[in-house]
Amino acid sequence: MRPIGRTTTMRYTEYWGERVNPGNVGKIAVGEEHEPCQCKPLVFVRFLFVIIALPVAWVLAIPYVPLPMWQAAIVVIGGTLIYVAMSYLVDPQPDLENIGHLGGLVDNKTRYSDDLNRLLQQAQYVLGPGRFVAESLFDIKCFFVHEEKELAAAPEDAWR
Repeated sequence: MRPIGRTTTMRYTEYWGERVNPGNVGKIAVGEEHEPCQCKPLVFVRFLFVIIALPVAWVLAIPYVPLPMWQAAIVVIGGTLIYVAMSYLVDPQPDLENIGHLGGLVDNKTRYSDDLNRLLQQAQYVLGPGRFVAESLFDIKCFFVHEEKELAAAPEDAWR
């Protein structure tokens, strides 16, 4: 019986199509600097969302881990911290001009590079929530550090 679906990783037409007209492939940025958000209300709303959503997610996930409660809590919270750190450090950046036809819904039969760009796009979707959490925490830290620097640099008579 013949298997259903794609049996090889690269079709013959994709191989020759890439040799004739290669497509651009995105990149994976590792450890790039994050530009802090300057909108103060947005920083606080994002931080508030994160400090409410994370404990709710932990409370929902811990009962499903087949360990004693305290070990399950360590596994879930530790896994979340690893995921958030990895999401912050690894930033997949696909080339959105080359993701197939109809915005990536249909495979381009003559290019293999569109498959790689769709893979990068899917990695971006998976790592996106963790990056949101990491950037929110980073923004609130930068906000308070920036405020402290401004207060330290302000002259004494400015407060009178």
